[in-house]
Amino acid sequence: MKKFYTTSEAAKICGVVHTTVIRWITEGKLKAHETPGGHRRIEREDLIVFLKHFNMPVPASLINGSFKVLVVDDERLMLSMIEKMFSEQTSGVELHLATHGMAALIMLGKMHFNLVILDVVMPDMDGIEVCRALKRDPDTAGIKIIAITGKQLSHAQEEYLAHNTERLLRKPFTPEELLACVSAVREKEGRDQ
Repeated sequence: MKKFYTTSEAAKICGVVHTTVIRWITEGKLKAHETPGGHRRIEREDLIVFLKHFNMPVPASLINGSFKVLVVDDERLMLSMIEKMFSEQTSGVELHLATHGMAALIMLGKMHFNLVILDVVMPDMDGIEVCRALKRDPDTAGIKIIAITGKQLSHAQEEYLAHNTERLLRKPFTPEELLACVSAVREKEGRDQ
């Protein structure tokens, strides 16, 4: 479960721009701390207290702490298989699906995800371009990524993914392999917070 939120993440939850959240912090309305790098972080419990105090809706994900996963793959059969696997074998996971890279980036701009399961080879915008876009943005740079592919990758692609994702899974993989990767990310996120 996520323990701290950036001002941008809090802004999305509150439906305002991040400068409004910064103003609330400066005015003492919303409790936050500052990192050594000068970034503000809001503890989950403090955000819930703030929302309740000002009669703002508290999203269920903030209370129950569901683990949000975005699966991005242009193969609908793969999306269906992963969706079925998650519904049958996991709990506490909120699953979202996207069929191409641009749709994924739009979803990632609107909602916080803990993990992205990302197909590397897709038309228009491939998984590596999506990964680069996520890593460039401070608000999404920390999102964990599991890359999946059924194609042969170049040495440069393999190197990039080795340094910027949690794992690269080769299709066809078993449900158990993917679930083990997801469990490892969930456990790691729990330790990091």
